[in-house]
Amino acid sequence: MTLPSHARTIVIGGGIIGCSVAYHLARQGRKDIVVLERSKLTSGTTWHAAGLVRRLRSSATLTKLINYSIDLYGELEHETGQATGWIQTGSLTLATNPDRLTNIKRQVSLGRAFGLEAEVVDAKRAKELWPLIETDDVIGAVWSPADGRVNPSDVALALSKGARARGVQIFEDTAVTGLQKTAGRVSGVEVGDHVIAADEVVIACGLWSREVAAMAGAHMPLYACEHFYILTKPLAEVQALGKGAHLPTLNDQDAFLYARDDVEGLLVGCFEPHARGLSLDRLPKDFSFDLLDEDWDHFMPMMENALRRIPALDRAEVRMLLNGPESFTLDSQFILGESPEVPGLFLMGGMNSTGIALAGGAGRAMAEWIIAGAPTMELNEADIRRFSPEMNVLAALEARIPEVLGRHYDNPFPGRAMDSARGQRRSPIHVGLVAAGAQFEARGGWERAVHFGGEAAHQPLNFGAPPWRDQVAAEVEACRSGAALLDQSAFGKIMVQGPDACAFLNRLCAAQMDLPEGRIAYSQILNARGGIESDLTVQRHGPEAYLLITGAGEVVRDLKHMREIRGDFRAEFTDVTSGYAILGLAGARARSVLQATTNTPVPDLKRFQFAPVEIDLARGWAGRLSFTGEEGYELYIPADMAMAAYEALLDAGASHAGLYASSSLRIESGFRAFGHELTPGTTPHEVGLDAFCAMGTGFVGEDALQDHIPARRIVSMLFDDPEAIPIHDEPVYFAGQVVGQVTSAAWSYRLGRSVALAMISGPPGFFSEKSSTADGTWGVEVEIACTRYTARAALKPAKEAFQ
Repeated sequence: MTLPSHARTIVIGGGIIGCSVAYHLARQGRKDIVVLERSKLTSGTTWHAAGLVRRLRSSATLTKLINYSIDLYGELEHETGQATGWIQTGSLTLATNPDRLTNIKRQVSLGRAFGLEAEVVDAKRAKELWPLIETDDVIGAVWSPADGRVNPSDVALALSKGARARGVQIFEDTAVTGLQKTAGRVSGVEVGDHVIAADEVVIACGLWSREVAAMAGAHMPLYACEHFYILTKPLAEVQALGKGAHLPTLNDQDAFLYARDDVEGLLVGCFEPHARGLSLDRLPKDFSFDLLDEDWDHFMPMMENALRRIPALDRAEVRMLLNGPESFTLDSQFILGESPEVPGLFLMGGMNSTGIALAGGAGRAMAEWIIAGAPTMELNEADIRRFSPEMNVLAALEARIPEVLGRHYDNPFPGRAMDSARGQRRSPIHVGLVAAGAQFEARGGWERAVHFGGEAAHQPLNFGAPPWRDQVAAEVEACRSGAALLDQSAFGKIMVQGPDACAFLNRLCAAQMDLPEGRIAYSQILNARGGIESDLTVQRHGPEAYLLITGAGEVVRDLKHMREIRGDFRAEFTDVTSGYAILGLAGARARSVLQATTNTPVPDLKRFQFAPVEIDLARGWAGRLSFTGEEGYELYIPADMAMAAYEALLDAGASHAGLYASSSLRIESGFRAFGHELTPGTTPHEVGLDAFCAMGTGFVGEDALQDHIPARRIVSMLFDDPEAIPIHDEPVYFAGQVVGQVTSAAWSYRLGRSVALAMISGPPGFFSEKSSTADGTWGVEVEIACTRYTARAALKPAKEAFQ
């Protein structure tokens, strides 16, 4: 078969991911598809993957993708004649301490929001389900009967067979040597001296994806790690199960282990705490169906854990210690989507050991994105646009990725943070915050102060009342009655200038942008379906000059949207995030403290106005708004003057507050946040922000909002029991039925109990006054770790509805 000179779509990579993308593109009617594989199909990571498929994940998106995968893997054999090895064995997850038990119970509750049932069982039942294990330290377990496993290579071959049957051309032993661009858009693939012109290119090269993406100048921050598991020869205890019988998949996360039966023996793998990264220059160029060297010294601590849990291993003869590389990402979520830097180049990889389970659903999601030109479902957590180019730094990847693998089984406690690759992006006042005892978390590469009081106020982490509650109480009080200083410098800042700046922004943003100079508009950027792509404020600085203030993780998304719609608009835009600090100053004393720093009068600003201000030796401008919902300002200071302004404000009586305090106040005030209440799948009407949409201005998504009547809404909730500690995603029940999920939660220092925001679905009229109680609230239940807690829900903010 001869390489073509043109293809509509080229998929680079013939593992399970590349085969799935090609299959789903063809299944949806796309013609002229080519797959290029440097070696043979299934080489790389696919062939040595363990093949575990667990339905329940940490989010609705991941769970939906995996459930689709399972359905597909069961159908492929009938369609193609190629077996996939799908076996529904169920899975058993053990807990040996109360925190682990709480975590797996939380997963059970989350599953009920998606219609997945799992059972919490005791140690005796766990032993019945997995007779080979020692259970003397097991305090509980979760049995998930719908889980199973597949043969990864067989799944990939079935997908490739289905793709070929629909006209996809697959070329093995065909290494890509370069990518071509025309006018900034990907336009072709080089295979030695041969060039295949293409309308779009998909990179699904596993370990090599970052390097292939770099051929086109695209960023794909992933990195490889060594991943170990042992295979034993047949064991009498496994053979005793009987022919065709299988054990469930075993997850012993406290011991960093997973296990299953394999050819009458056992497969036991690990996510060891002290994982090892793998630079690709250690691999030969023809690395294919190869493995890394066995390293028993490195694996031995995990082997000791395995012998403790499965005593029969002591009598087993080890067939091999498999050491195969896998790729991981900075935040342990996979990468999917169109490159923000190179239009037409689609990226998928960094599967974090979930590639086999996700391949079917993620392949379909990628195919739909390619065909539709935009995501067709909620994909925020996997979207490549969550990573800025600054995060694709090799030193950061080499430091962070082994920790990501090593903490794969960590309990997801509130306040948990990675230790490696820290300090990459720091606020201009970072040194001052350190001296004040700030406790930081790394978010999007930025060091963000979450509270003060240091490590002593942060540990130990748990799922109950956090150790920082008293510290944050003082910070919240300062935000109300004092003058609390909040570092918001990580917010994105984009300058828009030009004769058509106003018209351009009226196309981009849902709110009216033709506002007077010195005014601030609150707005969203929508997609064509009316979903919210970004949440921002826009300042008008002149007839042809605006400044957009957006979320720290939304800059890449916003710039991509701006490039896509600019067209003939005479407008330029520039990311100026690093040029300015933003200091929030919240509380009843904010104005007096600000005035004490300057000899010039503080402007008498109305809400959503801004004006120049001098702060001791610094100058900038002040905006009359606060994300806390309390009185206050946002102060915008050039980065080189930020420390001078910061020191002057402290000298004038300001105190510190962190993100935990502002989050508590935000949720009390009912303010929505992107990635929580606001997502590409939610509309302004659903989240109560339709009043900010200037209908008739022609903004993207306006047509989708015409006559839009939402069937779901964001509500505020106040829990009745002070012991209820929601985090996020807990299912909400009304009249015994799941009607929604928590989107954000925090402790309310005003009300002395937990408050939350939740997205609730209801039948017509559900949100009317007639359906509520006399005080305008509804009685609901929220399930947290398999326990139901009562709460009241209201459309108004908690601080108004529940006083």
